[in-house]
Amino acid sequence: MHVTWIGLVILMLGGFIAGFFDSVVGGGGVITLPSLLWAGLPPYFALGTNKLAGTFASSTSSWTYFRSGWLDKKLLAWMFPFTFVGAWLGANTVLHVNERYLELIILIVIVFITIITLIKKNMGQHNRFRGVTAGTLWIALPLAFALGFYDGFVGPGTGSFLLFAFLTIFQFDFRLAAGNGRVLNFSSNLAALLLFAIRGKVVYLVGLPMGVAMMIGARVGSKLAISKGVPYIRPLFILIAIVLSIKMAFTVFL
Repeated sequence: MHVTWIGLVILMLGGFIAGFFDSVVGGGGVITLPSLLWAGLPPYFALGTNKLAGTFASSTSSWTYFRSGWLDKKLLAWMFPFTFVGAWLGANTVLHVNERYLELIILIVIVFITIITLIKKNMGQHNRFRGVTAGTLWIALPLAFALGFYDGFVGPGTGSFLLFAFLTIFQFDFRLAAGNGRVLNFSSNLAALLLFAIRGKVVYLVGLPMGVAMMIGARVGSKLAISKGVPYIRPLFILIAIVLSIKMAFTVFL
């Protein structure tokens, strides 16, 4: 399995752009996964290598949001392990299942998210989260497991789904939703990476330089998200949701 220097440079450039977007609104996998397939990696190796690079990016942006205080640590302490377990099971499942029908469901969900975000112009403007309660956890824990499973199973769009969930279900503002979403995305990336690594499905000579590029992009993106806030994050979220919709439509129908 050989990737040329030119191919590696292109992958790193794509990784930087993906890390930038992923640290703010998710969707980096829409860039990185097709790029790895284009470079000639077989599908399972592309998935595993993508998780290696994605773990670099999500760890960087998570740390940036943590240092800036844009996290709800109490809620994350509950959700983090459920996301991890879900992603581990999802990654194990994808090695045995054809995900064709899941892609159609994902397309419908992404289009729905885009429409809701466009209609609800005040969504994410203010933080209205009431704190961790028993009722909150009844929703949060299954959600964390399900999104973790999806990220381990396929991946692209997980960050956007997490952001949307924190905006609508927990009533966070965009900046707090982005921070919490990054931490859970790190959990799912790490779990899936561990499983793919154990199964020998990671190309380190490609994933490591791509991961470094994604780290740099994630650092830049999360810093801008923290400093610029809602007016910056919301348009990016709409943009990446539209791109995701187009990408998934091509995957499903072509």
